[in-house]
Amino acid sequence: MILSRRCVLRTAFAGTLMTTGILASRVLESVFEGTGSRRIPILMSHGIDSVPRSTENGYRSLSAVEFDALYRIARELDYETIGYDELEKWLEGTGSLPRRPLMIDFDHPTITMRYDVNDIMQRYGFRPTLFINTAGIEAQAKEPLPKSEERQFMTWDEVGDLLKAGWRIGAHTVNHPNLSDLSIQDPTGARIVEELDQSNEIIESRLGLKPRDFAYTGTSFSTQAEREIRKRYRFGRLWIVNSQYNMDGKRARMADVMGIAGADEADGGPPRAARYITRNSNRYRLPSMDTNHLIHDQGPFRRYLEEANI
Repeated sequence: MILSRRCVLRTAFAGTLMTTGILASRVLESVFEGTGSRRIPILMSHGIDSVPRSTENGYRSLSAVEFDALYRIARELDYETIGYDELEKWLEGTGSLPRRPLMIDFDHPTITMRYDVNDIMQRYGFRPTLFINTAGIEAQAKEPLPKSEERQFMTWDEVGDLLKAGWRIGAHTVNHPNLSDLSIQDPTGARIVEELDQSNEIIESRLGLKPRDFAYTGTSFSTQAEREIRKRYRFGRLWIVNSQYNMDGKRARMADVMGIAGADEADGGPPRAARYITRNSNRYRLPSMDTNHLIHDQGPFRRYLEEANI
């Protein structure tokens, strides 16, 4: 087969454009890295709703099919998961990130994590972090075990299965108190200390590991809790469902809790800058975007990931 000179030139030109585009993209990412403006998207969820829940306050139930569709987008965009170990190394300058890093967190040891959620994570090669509040799973361990379809929580053995599958584990208190209210009810701080220390002890005794990272409970935060969390963990992570939060017994803007300037966005959430992890992020006030709220539809979900690279 003989190709014309014009065809050869056209093919070569197209190849050059493709190569140039790839190089330009990587150069741009290197520039972001060098200026400290690189943004890491971080997703958070409580798992899959086998029975649809109320849609009040902007919440949207996600079936396994809908949940899968979101994470398929992340895979199609070439995102690779990192955990808090990799984040720590990057922030301290002792490690690098993949070209498109993504953090995925889940809160609460519900039964859907072991089966439905883990199946999806394995399908796309993602390694998330599970933050465990221990009261429910411990209470279940002391009673005859119901059938899996009747259970709310995993067993500790099932949590161990997730560890073997590459999941990481963090702490989320024992009883999941509202930390803002707790700081007013107990200004001595004794109760938050008890929540954190008992949670750590239970997780260590059950799984043989000591949690190094913490997820605040609900949309609640207190400077009292943060002081104790700094003594025990390397990171503290918040939860974005809209623009509002509860802090030290009062309502507050999410952006103000995080120390981020700018107006809230039209979608009802905080400024875009508050939705990603950067080198300038407060390690004890990291964000996370709930996939059941502002980004539950595929369009907003895709934009959130794509805008990390703009």
